[in-house]
Formats: sequence, C-alpha cells, structure tokens
Amino acid sequence: MNPFALGVRAYAAYNAARYLDVTVLGKEHLPKTGPALIAARHYHHLFDGAVLVDRLPRQPHVFVALDWAQSREQRLFMETLCNLAEWPIALRSENLTGGRAASAFARNEARRYLRAAVARTQSLLRRGEVVAIFPEGYPTIDPAGSRKPADDTFLPFRNGVLRLALGAARSSGRSVPIVPAGFVYRALPGGRYAVTLRLGTPMIASDPRGDTFIAALEDRVRELSVA
Repeated sequence: MNPFALGVRAYAAYNAARYLDVTVLGKEHLPKTGPALIAARHYHHLFDGAVLVDRLPRQPHVFVALDWAQSREQRLFMETLCNLAEWPIALRSENLTGGRAASAFARNEARRYLRAAVARTQSLLRRGEVVAIFPEGYPTIDPAGSRKPADDTFLPFRNGVLRLALGAARSSGRSVPIVPAGFVYRALPGGRYAVTLRLGTPMIASDPRGDTFIAALEDRVRELSVA
C-alpha cells in the first residue's frame, strides 16, 4: 500500500469517528482480490469518501472532481494530496465557464485532466486495486450548493464508470466488476449522522455503449439507498 494512503485512512477514520455512526452491509460483495470499481450514490461531499476509505476491507482510491477549488493555493494543496494518494482527478467542464463560483482551473484544462484521470484509473485497476467513483457527479450535500431539489433525488448516472471498466478490461485481459453502493443518511443530534453503506452484487459490463447497463446500475444503487 502507498504509505500516504495510511494518512488518508487516518483522516477518514477521524471524520467517521467524530461525525458519523456507520453501518456497512454487504462487505462480502467487494472482491477480496483483483480490480474492482465501486459505483456509489453521492450524498455528502466529504463523508461518503470517509466511509468508503475507512470502513471497507480494501481501501479504495477515490475518483474526485477538483473544479470547486477557487484559489491557486487550494488547487495546489488538493492536487498534491490526491496525487500522493493516487486518486484520479477530473474537472467538470460545466463549472469552468463562470458557473456557480469561480474555479482555479481553466476550461481548456478539462480534457488533459480527463485523460490523466482515465490513465491513472486504468493503471490502478491493472494493478488489481479498487477505485470508487460517484457516477452522479454531484453530492446532495454540497458546500457549493446542491443541484438536487430534495434529499432523495438522484442525478442521472454518467457512463464514465462503464468506459473505465471496459478500458481496463481490454488492456489487462480480465473483466473489472462494478460494485453498486448505496448510502442512507439520517441526521442525529449534535451535527452527527447515522450512515448506512450497502454494497450490492458485482455487475460485469460487456456492452460498449452501455445504455441498458448504466440504467440497471443506477436502479441498483437507488435500491441500495432506500432506508
């Protein structure tokens, strides 16, 4: 394991212990060895990742978007941390044109970051690592302002998770299971949350277009996110 990953796990454990009462169900569905992609509901901008990193038997690398960074210093700090942890970094191009808040990134950087994120993800999967991704793209609780009208709203899943799995499968010669993951949050007194993470049976994609697969994956994550 990357030595820096131990520090990431310690920080995740701190957040989980301080703010969360966590229950994890379905750990047996995460493959014990070999590559895997976790496709998770995105509810909380910070705590989702903390639970995934701290409470799973295999520590995942989390696919993150950093377009929210608004200063050069913030950008440099977050990029450095993510690179040390080997977390893939992407930019949501729709936020690089003024949008909700000024970004420290420029629109013409989005394609370069996407290529690097895909290359890093596929390299991690070829090494037999676990990568977690949030196909909705945005959380329900977001300091930049939620794009969801209600707590139980889901945004349409993007198909990047499918392309990553199929690309890694082609380059490695072995299939990459996609593990659906649902989150359920319940507010507690004192600013804490009761959080349930449910992992479902791994899904194997074979259709390069994947419209049917993405719809089935989204449905499964929704089911796993019901209280």
